[in-house]
Amino acid sequence: MATRLEITHGLIAERDRLSTSADTLSVTRPSTGSKTRSKGVLFIVVGSAVPGPRAREATALVAETIRHEYYYDESAGVPVCLEKAVKSADRRLRSSREGAGLPPGSLGVAAAVVRNNELYLATLGPAEAYLVRSARLLIPDRSAPAGLPGDDGRPVDVWRGELHVGDELLLVSRNLTETVGTEELKSAVLTLHPQAAVEHLHHLFVAAGGAGSDGIIAVEATEQTSRVPARATAMVGAGSGDVPGTVPEPVGGGVASAVLGVRDGFDGVRDRFWNVMPRRRTRATEVSATHSRAETRRRAAMGLLAMVMVVLVAGLVLALVPRGSDVTEVSQVAGSDSALGAALDATNRADNLLATEPGTALEYYREAWAEIEQARSTGLSAPALDDLEQRVGGGLDALYNTRTPAVERVVKLPKGQDPSHLVQGPRGGAIYIDATDGTVYRANLKSKKTAKIVSEGQKGSGKTIDRPVQLATTDYYVIVVDDKARPFRWSPSNSAGAGTLAKITLRGRTGFEPNHGDIAAYDPGNSLYRLYVAEPSLNQIMRYTQTLDGSAFSAPTDYLASQTAEVAEFDQLYVDFDIYALFDNTLRRHAYGKYDGTFALDEMPDDGDIRPGHDFRLVSGSGHSNSLGRLYVYDAAHSRVVAFDKDDGSYVAQWRPKGDGGEMDDVRGMYVIEGGLNKKGDRRKNDVLVWITPDGIYRTTLAVG
Repeated sequence: MATRLEITHGLIAERDRLSTSADTLSVTRPSTGSKTRSKGVLFIVVGSAVPGPRAREATALVAETIRHEYYYDESAGVPVCLEKAVKSADRRLRSSREGAGLPPGSLGVAAAVVRNNELYLATLGPAEAYLVRSARLLIPDRSAPAGLPGDDGRPVDVWRGELHVGDELLLVSRNLTETVGTEELKSAVLTLHPQAAVEHLHHLFVAAGGAGSDGIIAVEATEQTSRVPARATAMVGAGSGDVPGTVPEPVGGGVASAVLGVRDGFDGVRDRFWNVMPRRRTRATEVSATHSRAETRRRAAMGLLAMVMVVLVAGLVLALVPRGSDVTEVSQVAGSDSALGAALDATNRADNLLATEPGTALEYYREAWAEIEQARSTGLSAPALDDLEQRVGGGLDALYNTRTPAVERVVKLPKGQDPSHLVQGPRGGAIYIDATDGTVYRANLKSKKTAKIVSEGQKGSGKTIDRPVQLATTDYYVIVVDDKARPFRWSPSNSAGAGTLAKITLRGRTGFEPNHGDIAAYDPGNSLYRLYVAEPSLNQIMRYTQTLDGSAFSAPTDYLASQTAEVAEFDQLYVDFDIYALFDNTLRRHAYGKYDGTFALDEMPDDGDIRPGHDFRLVSGSGHSNSLGRLYVYDAAHSRVVAFDKDDGSYVAQWRPKGDGGEMDDVRGMYVIEGGLNKKGDRRKNDVLVWITPDGIYRTTLAVG
C-alpha cells in the first residue's frame, strides 16, 4: 500500500507581490465529500512576460478558466481533463477583451495536479515546473509549447509520475528562475518549509533587481501523520473566483466529529442514490425488453429507498446540530477542530526549537498562526484557541524582542480634557495643550498635579496670545505657537508651574507661514537654541536662531540644501543635531541640510505575522548624535513603541503594555527621558518613555535586555 501523503504549499501573498507583476497564482483543495475531491489538488501559476492591467486581467482569466474547466469536466481522467482545460483557457483568452492586443505566447502556464500519490504536470510558455527529489533538481520529461495566446492545433503534453515522500515541487515563472538561478531554487526548498522557501526566493528576486513576472508556488509531500483539513485557497494575483467546496475534515472527536461521521454516511447514501438513477452519459448497452422492464423497476425501487434513507439521515443530522445551524455550520466546526489540532502541533514544535533553532521555530509559529486564523474564520471561539494564540504570540514576541513592561499612570487628567502635543519642560514636568480650550498645562510627575501656565488671551510682553496650538521645548523655555502662527516663550520661575510669558519677535516677519507644519527646537548647549519650522509653501524647513537676549529670532534661513515639495507630507520633526522627518510611515534623516540616503529604518520583523503593518504617528529619541542613542516611534496600528538604532536604523526592540489594557491606545504625544550613565559612569541606564492619552500621562522604563 502506498504511503499516504500530506501536501503542504507556500505562495507569495498579494500584498508582497511586485506592482510590476501581472502573474496570478491559484491553489484549489476540494473539500471532503465533494464530487470534485477525486480530481485532486490543483496548483496553477500563470505568468506574464508583459506588465500592465490588461495582462493582469488576462492571467486571472486563464487561471480561473483552467480551474473551472478542470473540476467540472467529468468526461475523462486527469490528463485529458487538464489538457482540455488549458486549451479551453487559450480559446477563451483569444476571444476575450482581456486577450486583445497581447503578444502571442506572452503568457505562461504551469499547472500541477496532485491526486493521492500521483503527480500530473502541464507547462506552456514562460512558466516552468521543477521536481526536487533526493536533493536533485529534476525537469519532468515533457514538451513545453509556446505560451498563450496560441492556436487550436498546438499540443498540450501532460506529464504523469509518482510523488514520493520528501518530494518538493516548484511552479515558477521563467523570469524568476532566470534571475535567481536553479541552484537557489533547489537550496530553498531543501532547507525551508514551502512558505518560507517562496518568501526567501522572492526576496532574492527583488534583491537581485528582478522586475515583472514573479509567480512561484512551492509544494511539499510528507508522510501523513494525522488527518489534515483540506482547504481551498483563493487565487493570488489579478482577479479571483469561486472554488469548489471548502469543508475541512476533522482531526479530533467531539460533536463535530460525530456529526461529520453522519455527514459522511449521508454522502455515501447520496452517491448510491445518484448511481442508480438514470444519467445523461450512460453507456449504450443492448438488452432484452424483459430485462429492460425489470431493470427499470429495480432502479425505481432503489431510488425510492435511497430517498427515504436521505430523509432519515438528514433528520438525524438536524437533531445533532444546535438549533439555527445547518450542515455548512457543522462543517465549519469540524474545520475549526482540525485547524486547532494542526495549530497545536506546530506550536509544540516551535516551543521546543525556540532556544536552539529560532529560524525554524519562527516558521512553525507562522504555520500555527495561520491555522489559528483559519479556525477563527470558521467562527470558533474556544479557550483552547485563545491559549494557543497567547503561546504563539509569546513565542513570536520572544523572537522579536518584544517587551511588556509595567506601566504607571502618573497623572490622571481632569475630566473632559482633549490633550494634544507633549514636551518635557525645563525643570522637568510634562507640558501639554488641552485642545478643548487651547490651554497649556504643566503636569508635575512627582506631585501628580496639573497647573495652567498659558491660556488664550494671556498677555506676554504687551502682546495677547491667541489660542495655543503647538509646543516645542528647550533647556530654558517652552515655545508656544498660537493659531495665528505667532511664537511666544514661557519661562518657568519655579517647579510648581509659575512662570512668565513673552512674545518672540520674528525679524522681517509677523509670524510663521499660516499653513506651516510641525516645529522642533534644538539647544546645542550654548543657551542659543534654534527653532526649525516645516513650511510647505516654501518647500523648506526654515531655521530660526535665537538672539542673544532671547527676545527675538534672527531672520530665518533655509535648512534644506534644496527645496522639496515633500515637506508638506512631513508629519513630525525630531531634532538631535540632525533632523528626522516622520514621512510616509518611515523616518528620513537630514544631516547638514542634506537628505541622508544611507539611513533607513529596518522593516519590522513581525510584519505579516501577529501584528502586520504599522501606522507611525510620533517619534522621539535619546542621545544627541546620529551615532548614539535610539529613535522611538509610536505605532498606532498596534499600540506599541518601536525602537531603532540611531546610527543605522536597525531594529532594536518593541514595547507593549503588560496585559494590553489600552494604556498605549490613542497616544497624543510622547517624549523620552534619556537614561544616561549609572553611578559608576560606565554603563547606560534605561531610557524612560512618557506619553499622554485622553486618560492621563503614563510612564514606563524602556528596558531592552
